Amino acid sequence: MNKRLLKIIITIVISVCVLLDAIVPVYAEGSSSVLDLTEIEGRAAPPAIDAPSAVLMEATTGAILYAKDAYAAYHPASVTKVMTALVTLENCSLDETVTFSYRATHELEEGSSTIARTEGEELSVEDCLYALLVHSANEVAQALAEHVGGSIEHFAEMMTARAKELGCKNTNFMNPHGLYHKEHYTSCYDMALIMREALKNPDFVKIDSTTSYIIPATNKHKEELGIAMKHKLLLRGDDHYEYAQCGKTGYTSLSGYSLVTSAKKDRMELICVTLGCKTGNDRYTATRALFDYGFQNFTMYDIAENDADFQSNELLTSGNAFLGSNLVSLTMPEDNYVIVPAGVPFADLESTLSLRDESSPDDEIATIVYRCRGTKVGEIRLTVTEGETSAYDFLKENTTVPSDYEKDILEYQSSEEDVQDQQPEERSRPLLIAILAVLSLLVILVAVLIILKIRQNRRRKKRRRMRYTWRSDHSSRF
Repeated sequence: MNKRLLKIIITIVISVCVLLDAIVPVYAEGSSSVLDLTEIEGRAAPPAIDAPSAVLMEATTGAILYAKDAYAAYHPASVTKVMTALVTLENCSLDETVTFSYRATHELEEGSSTIARTEGEELSVEDCLYALLVHSANEVAQALAEHVGGSIEHFAEMMTARAKELGCKNTNFMNPHGLYHKEHYTSCYDMALIMREALKNPDFVKIDSTTSYIIPATNKHKEELGIAMKHKLLLRGDDHYEYAQCGKTGYTSLSGYSLVTSAKKDRMELICVTLGCKTGNDRYTATRALFDYGFQNFTMYDIAENDADFQSNELLTSGNAFLGSNLVSLTMPEDNYVIVPAGVPFADLESTLSLRDESSPDDEIATIVYRCRGTKVGEIRLTVTEGETSAYDFLKENTTVPSDYEKDILEYQSSEEDVQDQQPEERSRPLLIAILAVLSLLVILVAVLIILKIRQNRRRKKRRRMRYTWRSDHSSRF
């Protein structure tokens, strides 16, 4: 293959790469990135705490307000039971009956927390969850695991799989109760993600905020049993925290003292996790100090209530004067928040609008990301609607649509509806077809060039043979 032919092929390959680059969409920054406010400029200095590992998360936004070794793996002890309760609630109903097995009631460390259930005893899932979260009963954790997962081992696998779905990266569960196992671990950040998901379940909040409960009589116990929670921030007394909502304690001699707590004040709901504390008091003082830090030094803004300037966003309004609010408008969902250091007005935030990409939901047209002093503090997704009722119209007053534009708009809306009605694989089919077409063209061009080269070589050989024959003929004559 000569240099000229090689240059032609290289040119074709480069052209195809450029074409593919133009076809394949560029995806915007993922919305699942962590909102980390721990390094934001101008924030108040956090308190000094005695917990070796801790995190403070705002539950609605998922924003991290404080982190200390928050992503390192620790043995969690009984705060494990938050995940046990979550997986149970997600996989069965409260009125199902749990039957305690020999293994559930006997394979436990001596002296571990129980409500003294026996083999063959029956309790409802609801009563079991109260015993699990209020009294931290370990045989109940094993009975629930067998009821939901078929075995303790499979239920632990379910717990780990669910944690990964929530975004946990440093978590592995080996049992449903948290008794020490060298391969049973989580991090403060992962535990906050788990608690955040659990707080979305009303049954979990109801049970985990209960400080005392009566376990009813059963087929094995003819008398009721009163149980009480040990979480001091939830109990009345000197250690009570006014805004504490629910939580779970944990302790083993090898794991240390752990604590998971949620607290709510006005719009702000905070989750605090501490792991590996040396004393029980350390976890409570650290949690209280971090809650005070969050409530006093950060502010939440409802985006829909504050982003009035978006109505005049030039990216969406410029050149669209023909669009009346009866035709196209943008809707901003309610109860979406940004969280910023106290004293920062919403008007000082920077906002960036990005149009939808392939990964966006069908009805989403754009995403607005809000930043405070360069740090991302929240985002909101905008959807397209038709009609006059909308949080954000292109124009405040209806305008007459020129006939030339009206046809184009209606055709565009019709084509968009057709695209949205397609399944995801149907919408991606044109891209696949385009790529295959380009690759097929490349193969054909290379094949043609090779054929031309072969024919060219044959002609050269034929000319050489003709010259050789002519010389032979002439040399024989003399």
